[in-house]
Amino acid sequence: MGRKGENIFYRKDGRWEARYVKDELKKGKYRYGYVYGKSYMEVKLKRNEILLNLEKMKEEKLRGKNTLNYYIDNWLMSIRFLVKTSTYAHYYTIVNKHIRPYLGEVEIKVIKPKTIEKFMNQKFEEGLSTKSIQDMIVVLKQILSYANISIKFRLPKLQKKEIKILSKNEIHLLEKEIMKRKSYAAYGILLSLYTGVRIGEVCALTWKDIDLNKRVIKIEHTMLRIMDLEKEDKTKVIIEEPKTEHSKREIPINQLLYDVLVKIKPKNRNTHFLTGTKEYIEPRTYYNQYQKILKDIGIKRYGFHSLRHTFATRCIEIGMDPKTLSEILGHSDVKVTLSLYVHPTNSLKSVYLEKLSTH
Repeated sequence: MGRKGENIFYRKDGRWEARYVKDELKKGKYRYGYVYGKSYMEVKLKRNEILLNLEKMKEEKLRGKNTLNYYIDNWLMSIRFLVKTSTYAHYYTIVNKHIRPYLGEVEIKVIKPKTIEKFMNQKFEEGLSTKSIQDMIVVLKQILSYANISIKFRLPKLQKKEIKILSKNEIHLLEKEIMKRKSYAAYGILLSLYTGVRIGEVCALTWKDIDLNKRVIKIEHTMLRIMDLEKEDKTKVIIEEPKTEHSKREIPINQLLYDVLVKIKPKNRNTHFLTGTKEYIEPRTYYNQYQKILKDIGIKRYGFHSLRHTFATRCIEIGMDPKTLSEILGHSDVKVTLSLYVHPTNSLKSVYLEKLSTH
């Protein structure tokens, strides 16, 4: 027998049963839950407690839909298979390490330019670089755009770093040491110095990418370490296509490099360039090996990317046109080449200025 309108019943087994609606599957269709007890009052109290908790959960869920976290989750799902694995891992790291902790629980409607300004200031106080904060703001803009929120605010202005290039004497010392060591890893530095390839590209390079008959090197992959999304406290090494289509390119091999490559090529072309075996050297390990070589010969500390800057500057110095250089470096725009990678030396500037007096 049940109490009218309460859905509480006395069962044949001597227990009391109370029924309640857990959720609505579709209009007019419900999913029910049941609680049991020794008395009417016991099951009524149990059911009321459950209903109260369900109401709280419903309110929290509704509030959650209004927070940035809700849109972060949906945005990440929307781009999961539209971007490269490394790009997604980069976004995922930015979101969970920086954006969520500060803005995740904030209601989307109260996010204003001042909110973002405070976020940026907080990150500056934490000692993060302008470039890192710029990356965060770019991601945040994409999330807000996904939520159909348009907020105008300025990106922090990047301060141009001083680009370092090796001097002619340092290049000479480095080449001498490379020839002395006669190792695949050392020759990788020479290759970067004469082609401008990035560290991830040389780490991913295999001997089948090098065509000595046509005298070209095909750059079709890059290697990098990213967060393992299945084990968030771990990272993993991946080999994937370069960051842009323009980064896929063929680079001619000059005579100096050709003579070296002919001597060291292994019998098995299905091997990594830096090892001559099927084992690879990852960028972080290779960077450390590069720094050790610089230290051993007394050259000051240069980033591996300085080899690329040095290559580009030397090409301009010998008269290569920016368009050709841009294609060798794998840039989509000549402006990038000119603004980031070409650094005329004072001696070159003097040469050009002296020419004025002859005209």
